[in-house]
Amino acid sequence: MFEDILSATIRGATPLLLAALGEVVSQRAGVLNIGIEGMMLIGAFFGMVGSFYMAEFAVFAPWFGLLMAGLSGLIAAALFALFAIRFRGDQVIIGTAMTLLALGLTEVIYQRLFGVTGIAQGVPAFPQIDIPLLSKIPYVGRSLFSHNILVYITFLLLPCVYFFLYHTQLGLRIRACGEHPKAIATTGSNVLRLRTFCLLFAGAMAGMAGAYLSIADVPYFTPGMTVGRGFIALAIVIFGKWHPVKACGAALLFGLGSALDARFQALGWGIPYQLWLMLPYVLCLAVMAGFVGRAEAPLALGKPYGESE
Repeated sequence: MFEDILSATIRGATPLLLAALGEVVSQRAGVLNIGIEGMMLIGAFFGMVGSFYMAEFAVFAPWFGLLMAGLSGLIAAALFALFAIRFRGDQVIIGTAMTLLALGLTEVIYQRLFGVTGIAQGVPAFPQIDIPLLSKIPYVGRSLFSHNILVYITFLLLPCVYFFLYHTQLGLRIRACGEHPKAIATTGSNVLRLRTFCLLFAGAMAGMAGAYLSIADVPYFTPGMTVGRGFIALAIVIFGKWHPVKACGAALLFGLGSALDARFQALGWGIPYQLWLMLPYVLCLAVMAGFVGRAEAPLALGKPYGESE
């Protein structure tokens, strides 16, 4: 039972962490990407479409789907950057509009391609990979080292993002961009370019996080299948105080809530399943309200910046 819960916790945390890592970089640069939910949904859709239409090349199909998902998230982020960074629009309103656009657009295209009944099978997915020797470790081996490749990639990205933000000159400029953009502009750095770069990275990460849902976790797509995970990723960034390692802990906590939700439903206690579905979100709210403490966002987060300033 412990192994099953631990394995489910990691699987549930993976798409949240993948999206949150991109969002940490974006918000550190001062861009509040509220549209992350829509970017995840777009990634889930185009990831499934790419993998489905490349099904005859079974080995490469999921990778093509992942590429499609990352590109679709990047394109969505570029659209966000045009209005929010270039034209200095309200980032919250633009992000909300993007999420609503993604909800409608993916459902319309999905029904156009696959009909009202949709498609529930035939989508090549990433297979489970058992790491030799490590997967045989008693009690935790199967839980930690028997997952699909995207799980391993996500947790390998964690130290990479941490090192990039805190141990490189570009990472320092990005963090300064989110705290005091005027100061970093005086050093010759282009604030708008830096913010756009970070937002595009966040969009690609969100797209790949969505692809995890449709071509790694379960090999199918349903409209609205992200069911708020993008907003949870936003909460994870705050819970983690805009730090990638702490955000990982928050993602694992939410993954644990999802794992317990499935486990409690299987026990058949006669409690309406909707209450168990609420568990991860209630757990997240409880932690945010009572245990996070004061979290100070980057000073320039969500504030437009003009080159003339």
